[in-house]
Amino acid sequence: MEKSPEEIRRELANHIERMVCRCQESSWFSLERSLDLDWSVGGFGDMEERFVELDRLFTGLLEEVFRETSRSGLAKIARKSEFLEDRYEEIDSLLRNRPRRKRSAFPWEKFFRMGAGTGGKGHGAQGVDRLRAACRILGVSESSGWEEIRKKVRSLLKELHPDMRSGDRSQEGRMREILDAYKVLKEHYGVDRETGSQ
Repeated sequence: MEKSPEEIRRELANHIERMVCRCQESSWFSLERSLDLDWSVGGFGDMEERFVELDRLFTGLLEEVFRETSRSGLAKIARKSEFLEDRYEEIDSLLRNRPRRKRSAFPWEKFFRMGAGTGGKGHGAQGVDRLRAACRILGVSESSGWEEIRKKVRSLLKELHPDMRSGDRSQEGRMREILDAYKVLKEHYGVDRETGSQ
């Protein structure tokens, strides 16, 4: 089910608040390391300043989140957050002398995919038209849940499969049409292609 702007705002704010806490923790850790060692060794004092700056930038994003009311505005803030998270990870991996981790995969794309009238790869009215056409092909309503859609597709494919029709392959075109429509809806619902999870 598509998240409302208020739900997105709440989750985005929580995520950014966690990043503020991580910046503060890393800032303190870098300060402790600089006190344990000679200040000039490893540049830990400089790292502490960088974490303070990231903390300030994340806090600014948090203020933007609470002022923003549109999905497109929240999507921009999420992209800014991703950029800052990459900077954080770069510095934190140096501080802790560990390989750089992938940024936590927070599923912003799933939240914003249909945000401002976009559907999958199409935009505006075109995206909405693709969504409606896909629902019509599968015989499901636009408000259908993902499980309902998945069951309907399986049922249709099973019904049209040559093995269920004594080897009759005349419905292969229809099966391809169903699979294409299913792909559109997977994009809309933000379903992971490998795991099939949302």
